Amino acid sequence: MRAVRRVNVGGAGSAPRGDGVRSGERNDGTGKPDLKIVVISLERAVERRRRIVSDLRALGLDFELRDAVDGRDIPPECEALIDRAGSRRDGRPIRMGSIANWLSQRQAFLDMVENGPEIMAVLEDDVDFAPEFPAVLDALEHTGEPFGIVFLHHGPRRPFVPHARLGTGHRLGWVRWSHFGSQGYVITRDAARRFLEKNPLVRTGIDRALARYWHHGLTTYCLRPAVVHQREEFKGTASLIRQAPIFEWSDPLQGARRGWFYAKEGMRKRIAFARILCRAQGPLKGTLRVVGPGSGPGTSAGEQIG
Repeated sequence: MRAVRRVNVGGAGSAPRGDGVRSGERNDGTGKPDLKIVVISLERAVERRRRIVSDLRALGLDFELRDAVDGRDIPPECEALIDRAGSRRDGRPIRMGSIANWLSQRQAFLDMVENGPEIMAVLEDDVDFAPEFPAVLDALEHTGEPFGIVFLHHGPRRPFVPHARLGTGHRLGWVRWSHFGSQGYVITRDAARRFLEKNPLVRTGIDRALARYWHHGLTTYCLRPAVVHQREEFKGTASLIRQAPIFEWSDPLQGARRGWFYAKEGMRKRIAFARILCRAQGPLKGTLRVVGPGSGPGTSAGEQIG
């Protein structure tokens, strides 16, 4: 199921993006938008597939359905990509379901880097869509705001700091101190290339890796209001990832290593977050945003359209 999504070519904005793509233009000289929608789905998740295929067709969107790697049966040729030593060093277990999810999305990134397109929306198969989902994708294709990754789902309910407004009225901004989840996001081709370069091996989950802007250095935003939502009705099968094996380390220092890992991550992301806000909003306002309450979680000022 492979096709190019139907879009309106007449959008505004052609400023170069910080992560390697000109807004609303192909790099092949045609000037046509190049966004493709990719859905990652386990072949055995029949009901999930049926529902998301139906929903995307109802929205008038074409897409590519990619078979996910199954964490219960990781292909032997993928074993060399799993960073077991790194997981042990971090004091974190190896969750094969999360590893498989990363391997699945990694393959989509590799194909994107090699063959295009210049911009891609990646969706997991257990999501619902807001009615304005297609309009937001068009707005992201044509925005002049540089970006590498934009998370389309809500993620953690933490203070949101707005930065830029799309033509739909939705806001691009940052969640303090980082976003989380991989239910739905948009990524540019150059961002995919740089992400793969920074993450040659697979460790923990793709959701955590995408959120680590302090590590991969990509211009990363989240969207408010969100236009992708995790589907509640799949609670019985929502943990397909958790059906795969989990390998725990018996090392007596595991707890200490895990604590040190989280302490380092916490410090790095707070420093990086402060730098981003001070660059974007100036030293005084940026510092106030860092130490202040932000726009707050939930239906805060940053959640409103208009």
